[in-house]
Amino acid sequence: MSGRNNPTPPSANNGANPSNSAVAKCPNDPCGKDAISNVTKCCGSEIFDEAKKANGGKDPKIVFGTPSSGFDAETDTSTGTITVSSASNKCTATESVFFELANLSSKPNFDKIDADAAAGKLSREDYAKANEKEEYNNVKKTHAAIDKCKEKWGCKSHTFDLDGFRPATNFNDYYDHYVAESHKNHYRTSWDSNYKSAYDAKHPSSP
Repeated sequence: MSGRNNPTPPSANNGANPSNSAVAKCPNDPCGKDAISNVTKCCGSEIFDEAKKANGGKDPKIVFGTPSSGFDAETDTSTGTITVSSASNKCTATESVFFELANLSSKPNFDKIDADAAAGKLSREDYAKANEKEEYNNVKKTHAAIDKCKEKWGCKSHTFDLDGFRPATNFNDYYDHYVAESHKNHYRTSWDSNYKSAYDAKHPSSP
């Protein structure tokens, strides 16, 4: 999972290497080479197009480094920049690239959440839950992509970080029993810093 930087967090697993094939692959085949090519050129590329549209028609910028959120990957929806931990192996990074592109594709929804919070309409917990619900929807999109693409990605036997959320029966189950408190606190802390004053002004305490 990631942290949205305005405002996910999987820990890196050991990735599976593509199995050797008796038939040599075409040298220009993008599948299984690296995380970015896996998603943007091999399988699941529609999510890049969705993210680009949400990013005002500009290509998302995907970089490897150290996410400031402390998670394995993060998306800054204000700039369209996705940062994936350089410590992640190919398969975990592929998962992160897809998931963060899905988060960027949800920019209009995240922007609406921020606007509502700025207007004092969302409590601390309401803000965290609204953001986590968007991420939940993108977790499910990523599960579908994994099921469709993992063999092409060269990750058939890999255990993906988001696989741990598959047993969640719905959003409430996911939020109550699967999402780490540290991830919820990422959004709660953002509310404290950016929106608490607006909420307090709209909801004054009774004398």
